[in-house]
Amino acid sequence: MKKTVEEFSKLVGGTVIGDATTLIEGITNFENPLAGHISFVQDEKGFKTLEASVISCMIVPKAISQSSKVLIQVEHPKRAWAQILRELFPAKKFAAGISSQASVAKTAKIGQNVTIEAFVTVGENCVIADGVVIRSGAFIEENVRIGVNSFIHPNVTIYRDSELGANVVIHAGTVIGADGFGYVATQAAHEKLPQIGNVVIEDDVEIGACSTIDRAAIGSTRIGKGTKVDNLVQIAHNVVIGPHTVISAQTGISGSCKIGSHVTMGGSVGVGDHVEIGDWAMVGAGAGFPSNKKVPGKQIYFGQPARPYAEMRKQFGAQLRAAETLDDVRALKKKVAELEKKLGIPSEK
Repeated sequence: MKKTVEEFSKLVGGTVIGDATTLIEGITNFENPLAGHISFVQDEKGFKTLEASVISCMIVPKAISQSSKVLIQVEHPKRAWAQILRELFPAKKFAAGISSQASVAKTAKIGQNVTIEAFVTVGENCVIADGVVIRSGAFIEENVRIGVNSFIHPNVTIYRDSELGANVVIHAGTVIGADGFGYVATQAAHEKLPQIGNVVIEDDVEIGACSTIDRAAIGSTRIGKGTKVDNLVQIAHNVVIGPHTVISAQTGISGSCKIGSHVTMGGSVGVGDHVEIGDWAMVGAGAGFPSNKKVPGKQIYFGQPARPYAEMRKQFGAQLRAAETLDDVRALKKKVAELEKKLGIPSEK
């Protein structure tokens, strides 16, 4: 693959500064600059680092206009870089058709240009829309609906009554619609509370590998449009997640939580039941929220239990100074004891 900087610039709608005829033979990332390659930077610090490297071309924000390298100016460098990656490495295409080794119920409705690979099971009364791809080993139980151009990777399990919108991607090993963790405690045992609801996943959602989204006890567990869920995430029954939220790996969200739109959650966040997190909140990795907590939006939270950034910063600062403070207290106690001795005051034991 060899393209000129001018060709890349046209692809992303950018402006070239420098020699537009420079040939580029590959695309790379910030951490691995290579001669003859193109990468992106988003700020002045990153620009200075790549400026000192052997990289041949940089995709930069419009505020950067001078360099010894060839530049492509755009509004959003990382988005442009992703656009080039998609152009150079397009997603694999799958031939439409149903494998003779798949098991598809006679009552299932299968759209046009659908791919169903070997060892897939599609249950009774399922509706599989046009352009859907279901990879080998996936299990689709009865009454499941999957929207246009959705992609189900190998060994995904989708339980009964689940509803997936258009352009949904479910990665390998994920389970959609298993029973929520609902029991009634008695003196003798924990009795099962029937989970008779479902899971609704709206358009343009992507779910990572080996994640689990439980069906509602009654009603729906709902994942909002455009939300992205990483690998190894647990979303419990009756959780409602708003549009365009991002949830990182190993996060656990307990039952009946409401997570707003455009929320960003770091890795290994723990959320107790019936928690509400407002729109545009940012939650740091490892944060924990106790049950029934209501968290306003448009703030940054971290810590256990999670607190607003400004508050936790003071607390962490105090903890870091704890040893020094203890030394000061010991020195003061020693001076007090010496003064008491001089004044003839009996020391307390």
